[in-house]
Amino acid sequence: MRFAIFGTGGVGGFYGGMVARCGHEVVFIARGEKLKAMKEKGLTVKSFKHGEWIVKEDGKKIIFTDKPQKAGKVDVVFVCVKSYDTENVAPKLLPMLKEDTVVVSIQNGIENEEILEKYVGKNRVLGATAFVGAYVKEPGVVVHEAAGLLEIGEMNGQPSERVENLVEELKNCGIEARASRDIRYTLWKKLVWNVAFNPYSVITKATVGEMLEMKETYEILKNLMIECYKVAEAHGIYLKLKTMENYLKSTPDLMNYKTSMLLDFERGKPIELEGITGALIRKAEEKGIEIPYNRCVYGTVKILLKKRDERLEEKSGN
Repeated sequence: MRFAIFGTGGVGGFYGGMVARCGHEVVFIARGEKLKAMKEKGLTVKSFKHGEWIVKEDGKKIIFTDKPQKAGKVDVVFVCVKSYDTENVAPKLLPMLKEDTVVVSIQNGIENEEILEKYVGKNRVLGATAFVGAYVKEPGVVVHEAAGLLEIGEMNGQPSERVENLVEELKNCGIEARASRDIRYTLWKKLVWNVAFNPYSVITKATVGEMLEMKETYEILKNLMIECYKVAEAHGIYLKLKTMENYLKSTPDLMNYKTSMLLDFERGKPIELEGITGALIRKAEEKGIEIPYNRCVYGTVKILLKKRDERLEEKSGN
């Protein structure tokens, strides 16, 4: 298979690095300092589970570029950009698509697939959720520090040969992959985790474990999740109680884990608040459901973001 990884951050760098190590042709689409570093030194992946390796560009099997139109045709596109970039990125996928190319959204949130479908067609888009802790330590260096499960499925919930074949190939590359029988369920299941831990970590500046260990913050996380369950149910998604119970226990490899939203906030980058909490609020409004905990967290993060950006603007002005 020939893969394109659109967005070589933590998630794209890890999964792209895994399929490249396995011998597949991979086009990594990145920009700025990340692209420069990969061009000069390659993409280094440091995994708690798979060890360390470097993916080097050779111009044939492995390509690093910021120009999708020069990537050539591919079999699979992994869209790994942040949710706030989906609308901008979607039309740029078109030059890479063959008749049977699949576009896999490996992103946070529950609206990305709809956006991609508008540009590339419903028949091409697969949904996916990555339960993985991976981040960019420095340009060209990706660290995989927790979990790794990648679930992929058809948006209509039907089993398909193309999903099974892709999952099998990813498994052959050492990726913990699984075909989802109901990807919409899986996307909402992931949103439950994201809507609690990601934005609340920006407020608390705490790791997953620190938020779970204190009784008061534990209760807030739980209520954020309960509200997500209510909205999901209103949209016909009936999540198992066991999912929330497991999230509230966490696993040892996630206890010291800083969420991607907190890392982005601390580094002065845009954050995925709209794609996660904003999306939940919009879905709640569609059904007339009140979600006060999530609205409170949303408003608090918004003002923290505003203040952070004002500080950064002042610094850059000096």
